[in-house]
Amino acid sequence: IHDGVPRTGNSGIHALDQIALMDALGVDRFMVAGHDWGSSIAEALAVGWPDRVERIAMLSTPPRLGGMPTPPFWHAQRQWYHWFMATARGAQAVRDDRRGFARTHWDNWSPPGWYDEATFARVARSWDNPDWVDVTLHSYRARWGEAEPDPRSAWLEDKVKATTTLSLPAIYVQGAVDGVNPPAASQGVSRKFSGPFDYVLLPGVGHFPQREAADAVARHLIQHFGGDDAARDHTKQETSMAKKIGTGVGIVAVAAALMVGGAAYAQGGRSGALTQEAQFDHQVTGVAVTADGRRFVSFPRWTDDAPISVAEVMKDGSLRPYPDARWNSWRNARANELPVEQHFVCVQSIVPDGHGNLWVLDPGAPGNEKILPGAPKLVKIDLATNQVTKTIAVPGDVALQGTYLNDIRFSPDGRLGYITDSGTRGAIIVVDLATGDSWRALDGHPSTQVDKTVTVTIDGKPLRRPDGRQPAFAADGIAISGDGATLYFQALTGKTLYAIPTAQLRKDVGEADRARALTIVARTHVADGLWMSKAGTLYLTSPTDYSIKRLNGARVENVLTDKRLRWPDTFSEGPDGRIYVTASHIQDTSWFTPGAPPSIRTQLFSFSPTR
Repeated sequence: IHDGVPRTGNSGIHALDQIALMDALGVDRFMVAGHDWGSSIAEALAVGWPDRVERIAMLSTPPRLGGMPTPPFWHAQRQWYHWFMATARGAQAVRDDRRGFARTHWDNWSPPGWYDEATFARVARSWDNPDWVDVTLHSYRARWGEAEPDPRSAWLEDKVKATTTLSLPAIYVQGAVDGVNPPAASQGVSRKFSGPFDYVLLPGVGHFPQREAADAVARHLIQHFGGDDAARDHTKQETSMAKKIGTGVGIVAVAAALMVGGAAYAQGGRSGALTQEAQFDHQVTGVAVTADGRRFVSFPRWTDDAPISVAEVMKDGSLRPYPDARWNSWRNARANELPVEQHFVCVQSIVPDGHGNLWVLDPGAPGNEKILPGAPKLVKIDLATNQVTKTIAVPGDVALQGTYLNDIRFSPDGRLGYITDSGTRGAIIVVDLATGDSWRALDGHPSTQVDKTVTVTIDGKPLRRPDGRQPAFAADGIAISGDGATLYFQALTGKTLYAIPTAQLRKDVGEADRARALTIVARTHVADGLWMSKAGTLYLTSPTDYSIKRLNGARVENVLTDKRLRWPDTFSEGPDGRIYVTASHIQDTSWFTPGAPPSIRTQLFSFSPTR
């Protein structure tokens, strides 16, 4: 209390301030967007004045409807400052070093590089306000019952706790790499809204989406606030929004700053950002780089009978069969002589699990054709001993005839593997790595199938086999968020990137529930490989224009273009953050180039990410 006036910060009192502002402006009905504290204020406005609030947008902080239960330990750890400020020592530490306190959150809540020092300095001036500490302390203490809310707003705080759902149109914007409120914290948000509701997940974005992905957030808010009349064209959306303002509906909007990432474009067909790491005499697809920098590649034996299917790339560029020559001794010409369970038939993908193992994904379909009985499998290799420690067969009721096991990602705890089936009936295949049990999810769902409206082109011309067939690959590229809560995937012959909470891929979840949990992340392009970097950026290959791209919010932006990237295929990431990508030259194979030799020369490249 200063001069007899309390310095309070609970969301209810802030909502009363907003109502006073709207009254002073003569605005009766309005829509509101709020970030973090503002998200809770928007919620309180909708609860307290349902006849005045038409729509709300909440960014980065889940609703408190029905009261705030004690968070689980994993979330409480991220919210350490809540509990820190509830103590006398913590409060004093905040008073003593306001900038240090704030910078800790700025650094921990979003990927590195999202702000510069000039921005920090401008914002820091607000923390010099003599009321800032008291208002901040009260806000966090009041929400957990460690302080009473401002008496003038007690009725509103009680009403928020008593209200379990809202029926007005709402949108929730979630950063996929939010360091304080990750996607797992907002998985149940949809249950709080009984009316029209959208959940937007922004890959590579942390806690400040309106700054980190300003364009994407603006597009979503314009469409949401434009309502049913919003057109798809960005200009029309703005016009529709302006019409609503003109009819007396005010908008309390979030201001967003545009952030644009850099891109490297090829000069003379080559980009200086791209480095060739190795060259091969056979078609390569998979690449894996381990925590200690070892590099591995795989050869799927599509158009040639490659002598090695999994190899370690040595420092001099030579190849060593991995884990040994015996596992790699399969030949298509000897298909009836060797046990498929103990040999690599046609390895498509190799991925480290982060727990000291390299997993080999073998579709068991030589030439990308018929599956050999018993051949589809996952093989686990201990990187310390270079020994196979486990083989998991994918049974015939999971690896259907026509299935092609394409790529795999692992849960952070190493318990589950998620595989894309890019074959004739697309799906996500989930494998329990402990028991070996596996099952199909989103089996035949449109999200995992070939998009028949897409034409794959190279240099502006449709890519076709001599008989006229186009590349037709279903669910192919796959990536997983750093916390393991969200899986991203896309059909290669497609143009839509999807996401689904991994919790919805459990065996006991029904397909209808999975379908409802799906979200469209972005409209993209023909993409083969996906990769979620350690920094939280989602990368996509772009075979049709020799490029690597990434997501900035829901917008796809170019990273580099280089004519050497003839069909950029699969990603991996080195311990230093450098990104590796194979060029598999699919357009140069005998499938699409009549007269081409069975074996073609391919490459492994790398580049350093830029922001």
